[in-house]
Amino acid sequence: MLIRILVATLSACALAAPAFAQAPPAPPLVLQLPATARAAALGDAWVTGRDSEVIFYNPAQIIGATRTFGVTLGQPGAGNSSVSAATSYAAGKYSLTLGWGARLLNFHVDPAAAYPYTADDLLTRGSADGQSLLLTFGGAILYKNFKIGGAAKFVSDRVSSMPGDPTFVSINQHAWVADVGVSRALWGGTAAFAAQNLGRTAAVDATTLVTPRQFLAGYSWTRGAGPLDLNLFGQVTMRKDWWSPAGGVEVGYSWIEGYGVTLRVGARRPLTSREQPIGLGAAINADRLTVEYGVQFFEGACPSHLVTVRWR
Repeated sequence: MLIRILVATLSACALAAPAFAQAPPAPPLVLQLPATARAAALGDAWVTGRDSEVIFYNPAQIIGATRTFGVTLGQPGAGNSSVSAATSYAAGKYSLTLGWGARLLNFHVDPAAAYPYTADDLLTRGSADGQSLLLTFGGAILYKNFKIGGAAKFVSDRVSSMPGDPTFVSINQHAWVADVGVSRALWGGTAAFAAQNLGRTAAVDATTLVTPRQFLAGYSWTRGAGPLDLNLFGQVTMRKDWWSPAGGVEVGYSWIEGYGVTLRVGARRPLTSREQPIGLGAAINADRLTVEYGVQFFEGACPSHLVTVRWR
């Protein structure tokens, strides 16, 4: 039954590409892109994630997350680059776990492009230089079989072009917001819910960034299928006047303990009309080292690449 539901979700996402209007703008730009190669390959359905970078999606899930330090490098369009890093560690009573993460996007846009920017603004290189930043620190506890977590986030968008440019632009906006999340083992899998970007809902001045609230609800399920490990992920992202189903499948094979390969495919309802819904990826694990690759596609088969390196 769960497999049928996930297949239906993937099919719906794949058919949802340009037919739907794009999502309402949701600055900062860095939050509109998947945080890791694994998330990108699985349709960004990571509210039930299992690694340290899940702090970007649901702070409750850092309890029991793989104790790794991960770094992700990305190329979201020609001339743009991104980097992210995260880790977590057990800290004490009630399974207290602490974690932190950072994401930075360097990009170039057309100075005439309307702000706030969307992911497809990265397709055309312009003369305005921008940086989009996320810093987060959070913690989680286990209480009566519920994982409960929270995180504080600093987010910012900075964009500027040359003063002599006829379409000169200067943007410097920032905000402090918060995420909360909860998860629980349910029906042989994991159910999770997260509320993101809680805080200011109206601009105080020209430097204040208004980041729309959104809610994530998801379920994941893991089973063995002979020599293969099968993981299924499903999620719905909800904002005001917008919702997006997403899902992903990964199949892993290990020939000896600590060594294995994984293939991944996922889909989501795209945020913009120029994004394609499908994501693909693969990973190889060799003892303490894991290398992952993920790719998403834009209009004209333009790819957005991500590579994640983890050390346990």
